[in-house]
Parts: sequence; C-alpha cells; structure tokens
Amino acid sequence: MRYVSTRSDKYSVSASEAILAGIAPDGGLFVPESFPRPDFESWQDYTYQEVAVNLLSLFLTDFSPEAIRQLVGKSYSSNFDSPQITPIHWLDEQTGVLEMWHGPTLAFKDLALQCLPQLFEEAKKIQAIRERFLILTATSGDTGKAAMSGFSGKKDALVAVFYPHGGISPFQERQMLSNTSPNVRAFAVEGNFDDCQRSVKALMQEENFRERMLRQSIRLTSANSINVGRLIAQMVYYIYAYLQSCEKYGDPISFVVPSGNVGNILAARYCREMGLPVDRIHLAVNSNKVLHDFLSTGIYDANRELLQTTSPSMDILVASNMERYLYLLTGDDSYIRDLMAALKRDGCFSFDAKLFDLGSSWVTEEQVLACIEKVYTDYGYLLDPHSAVAAHALFNSEMSGRRLVVSTASPYKFAKTVLTALGQDLPPDDRGQILKLKQLIGADLPQAIEELWSLQPQKRQCLVPEEMEAAIDQLIGANYEKD
Repeated sequence: MRYVSTRSDKYSVSASEAILAGIAPDGGLFVPESFPRPDFESWQDYTYQEVAVNLLSLFLTDFSPEAIRQLVGKSYSSNFDSPQITPIHWLDEQTGVLEMWHGPTLAFKDLALQCLPQLFEEAKKIQAIRERFLILTATSGDTGKAAMSGFSGKKDALVAVFYPHGGISPFQERQMLSNTSPNVRAFAVEGNFDDCQRSVKALMQEENFRERMLRQSIRLTSANSINVGRLIAQMVYYIYAYLQSCEKYGDPISFVVPSGNVGNILAARYCREMGLPVDRIHLAVNSNKVLHDFLSTGIYDANRELLQTTSPSMDILVASNMERYLYLLTGDDSYIRDLMAALKRDGCFSFDAKLFDLGSSWVTEEQVLACIEKVYTDYGYLLDPHSAVAAHALFNSEMSGRRLVVSTASPYKFAKTVLTALGQDLPPDDRGQILKLKQLIGADLPQAIEELWSLQPQKRQCLVPEEMEAAIDQLIGANYEKD
C-alpha cells in the first residue's frame, strides 16, 4: 500500500514514511492510493484486537506481521477499562451508544493515540531513523492529553500541545497540565482552536524552523488527525461496532457522529469505501455549524465568529480532514489544491453539493442540554455534551434499522454541563461536580480520574501564537540540553 498527497501527484510514500511525516511536503494530507475490500463477514467473531491486526495489515504493508501483532497488543490491553475496548450500550433494541471513552484519558482519541506511538517506533525502525521527533499538536480539548498519554516517557519523542485559552473544559485543562513526564508539555494559546491549528501547520511548513530542528537532529511531525496513522487506527472501531451490532452480516447499521475536525466521521466513510455495509453516516455539529452549512449548500465559509459551546472539542471552523473527504469524492489533486488555496486566501470555497454522501444536522445549546436530560430520564443513561449533539440528531432522524450514537467522551469530562442539564445544584469545584456525577451514575470512578486527583497540575503557561516557537525551544532545552 502506498500513500499519496491530496494536493499533487509528486509524492507516493510507504506507510512508515507517511506516518513519520505527518503532512506531505506540499502541505497536503497523505491518503491511501486505494482501498482494499476484505471479506468482513469472515471477521464476525473477531475481538477488537483481531480486527485491528487484520485492518492494519491491509494498510501497513511495510510493517511485518509480527510487528503489527505486537503493537496492537501494546495499544489495546489493560490501558482500557473494558475488555471490549469500545462496548455498546443499547438504549433500546434499535438504538445504541458506541462508548469510545474507556481509555486512559476518557475520550475517543485514545483509540488512535495509544496506537500511534507504537506505529512511530516501528516506522522509525523500518526507515532506520535515529533522529528524535518533535510532535506538534493543536487540540480542541481531547487530542492533547491523549497524545501526551500515548507518548509519555518516550525518550526520543517530544510532544508540544497547544490549546485555546479558555476554550476547553476545566477537567480537560487539568488533564493536560497534570503530567509527570518532561517530554510532554501543554501550552495555552490566546485565540481559538483554529488559531492553534493554523499556527501549528505554519510552523511545520516553515523552512527555517524545520532546518533549525534538523540541525538538532529533530524531525517534525504531528499527532493530529492530519496524520494518516491516526485515521487508520480509527477505522477499527467502526468495523468492530458494525460486526457487534448486526444480527446477520449485511444488515443496515447507521452511525451518527459528532464532528469537529472530520477525522472521526471520515474513518466511518473509509470503512464504507472498503465495502463494510454501513447504511447512513450522519454528521452532527453544534452551533458552530460550518460543516452542516457546507454539506447543505456546497459553500464552505469559515468567515464567521467561532462560538464557545458546551461541546468544545467541536468548536472548529476549519476542519482539516474535509480535504481528505473531498479528495475521496473527486480524486483530483489539482482541484483540491485550488480549493485549499482558496480557503487559506479567502476563508471560503464552493463545491458541488450533489457529490456529498453524508447526512448532516446541527443543534442549539438548549437542545444539547435537553437531550442530556431526556436520555437520563428515559433510559437512566448519561451522555456528555458531544455525544448529546449526536443523540439529538439521531432521535430527530428517520433512520431505519439499528442506529449507533458515536459517543466520544465520558460524561465525567464535562460534569458541570451534565449536572446543569439535569437541574442539579453545582458544587463549586470540578472535583465536587465529578463526585456528584458519580452518585448519579452509581459506579466507581474510572481509575484515570482517581489518578488525576493525586497529581498537582503545573502552572498554566499562556502564549500568543508568536511565542509558540520559543516555548518549543524551552521544551527541547529542558529535555536535551545535556546531550
């Protein structure tokens, strides 16, 4: 399997090269040159790990079978608190919640970012690379801590995470500021997620910065979903969920996906491209509805105010993986290059909406809170606000057959919002709010939360975008100055 850039036909690389690079030299994103069509029906009795081994073997063709088995074993084991890794909670016979937050940081990003460090280490062996890696990551809330958790303690990798100051939940910030490994560090940035993402991309493409890093034997890459290694790992849970949900292979199963940067829903779309008999794939967004507007009209317009919502991981106006989706629909790299140039220059572009094959909807803040309350009242089940965005879309859709809400985060990560939705009195701090939520759930706290409260958070370091490079230099100096 080779990987090509979405923006030109100049680059064709192996899986290990694509994973280590993160982004193509022309600024495009690496995508598989083709999609295999395996016999998914024969996978029906597979465990999550067995699905992962089989899928990764199709896409990581320069990795040895033994290496793939080993890295999957390290990625998905006791670091998840469910033996199924992504269990399904059925609200009724037709409606289920795909719980993707049983990993160490209580968010779906763990499903890719517990695997990505293993992919990095094996890819370095394949390419015989000795240099260290600097992993630059912009986060709207969950990717940051998941990347820090995955790469924590890796001696040849530094992780610099940038998140919007005031744009994530207190629990998410506490997670990122509570770490014990010097090779990972999170920084608050003045502005919104798009500002963080734009600045990270600019640094990765800035020639002087790249050359300066190379002089220190440091290569740049990313743990964001622009890295195709993350996207491949995310495909596993859709295949496993389908096989766990269907009564007989071929039954229609639909997915409703809360979407921000489009990587999660694109993984579902890639699975359908491979022949998995997925019925409808529905994109659900909050009041930052640029994606819904685009799928409805064909006009992508990021020239609007970014609203701060109760689902901060979806507070995004420029969705990186939309580029991959448009390439999947057209296969035209020069066209995609022109569209992305227009987006960078003008903040907008137009596309033929008749080509879209995803449904979409958006919800208000009031509807998010009402959905959390409804699901708890009707089913005794708690959703976080991101999952509630998807659940509202599902309950107001006309989907037939079995339907799965893709639940991307534990309600504990957004305890204040959940308690507010339920009309509960709010304890003054996030610890008290979590303990109150624990009483409603009626189960022990996840081990990840117990461990978090035992750590003292670092002091927040707040930057303007122009200070990000200096912060990276500090991180490098703190780890490598004795070399």
